[in-house]
Amino acid sequence: MRLGIILGYRLKDDGSMTKRLMRRCELAIQYINEFGLDKLIVSGGVANEHTSVSEAKRMKDYLVARGLDPDFIIEEDRSMTTRDNMEFSMQIAKEQGLDVNVVVVITTVDHYLLSYNTVKICKEYINDKDINMVLYTDTVDNPDE
Repeated sequence: MRLGIILGYRLKDDGSMTKRLMRRCELAIQYINEFGLDKLIVSGGVANEHTSVSEAKRMKDYLVARGLDPDFIIEEDRSMTTRDNMEFSMQIAKEQGLDVNVVVVITTVDHYLLSYNTVKICKEYINDKDINMVLYTDTVDNPDE
């Protein structure tokens, strides 16, 4: 099974998605159209204290509005960090008994330019030598949030 995980990004104060988070969702759609996935986890909690909606909820709504089946998408709505995104998403995959052999981590390139090592974090929480990790990102950093 090929599992995609979209890493979240903080919502605006009004609860809407930033351009960066919309771009991550568009990258997921692009990947699905080109290569396919069996299941998709949208990962992100309520990181902005000015809103009560999770990043995961907004991403799922966005993706469903663009034609993805709601049953194809799993919401992980507790995470507050990249570590949480991966830890909680992999927990969900195990709890649901998903027989995952490939995890596709979907995010924007800016996520790889941070002071911490996003790739190392993702691999650490996959933590299974029988699961391959694919990183899927855009190639140009877009600073517009």
